Amino acid sequence: MAYVLVGRLSINVYSPSSPTDEEWDAYLKYRVQHMPRVDAVLVYTQGGASTIPQRERLNRMPPRVLGVLGAVVTSSVYVRAMYKARPETHALWRVFSETEWDGAFRHLGVRHEERSTVLATVTKLGVDLGLAMPLLPS
Repeated sequence: MAYVLVGRLSINVYSPSSPTDEEWDAYLKYRVQHMPRVDAVLVYTQGGASTIPQRERLNRMPPRVLGVLGAVVTSSVYVRAMYKARPETHALWRVFSETEWDGAFRHLGVRHEERSTVLATVTKLGVDLGLAMPLLPS
């Protein structure tokens, strides 16, 4: 799992496996530290997702940490179903396939001139994790 703040957008990249508890706890600290400056969260995952105990820890976070727009982009049917089934994120979060980047950007309010930077950041985080990254739209 890797994440970085780009402007007011938090970009998170997951590998095909779930994050370890150590990785997840570090991520929760990052969220608390940076969420006052974050308007939206973009998650790209190749199948990894938080575990039930990890989501329970996330759901205990302050409302400002949870109450932001989010988009999950993935080819994983499992991950898409999991996010769609989460009532705590239903109103603010949407799930998109890897062919629907434009929809994710519209949902999050990412401007056209910012999109290439966001995609380059997603690719860099994925490569840093050792992932074989698909060709993302330009």
